[in-house]
Amino acid sequence: MKKQKTLDDLARLTATVEEFCAWIESFPPRRLRPRPWGLREVLAHLVFWHEHYTRQTGACLAKESRRLPEGRFSDINARAVARLGASDSAALVRRFRRTNRRLCALAAANDPRKIVFRIKTDSHPWKLSDLIPAAEAHIRNHLRKLIKEYPGR
Repeated sequence: MKKQKTLDDLARLTATVEEFCAWIESFPPRRLRPRPWGLREVLAHLVFWHEHYTRQTGACLAKESRRLPEGRFSDINARAVARLGASDSAALVRRFRRTNRRLCALAAANDPRKIVFRIKTDSHPWKLSDLIPAAEAHIRNHLRKLIKEYPGR
């Protein structure tokens, strides 16, 4: 039963990541120019967090600790977008898909209820089994907002 829930959560996460990536890919490159919290910046933000969750999962499984982001989420997000936001959107989409495959493989091969880590220095501990549906909702909510902001593309 719990294994099936994990598989269902991973399938939903993968479908949402794919829907987000396909939607971004539907835009001509000129529409993906940098702008405050535009398409590319939201993509960079999501890639940052997905890669972070994947690194934290790997570290937890290896019984290693990793340095955690410090500060408010708004500051962490601003630093992430500053670092990744200038990247080519096609490269960011590839990274998002690749990282999602890795995260899902780690969760499927292990018990995500036993993989527990913090996502920033002062956050509560997250079980990967809880973080997966939260990450899916986070991506889905960003997609909904962007669809409203970019009607008819």
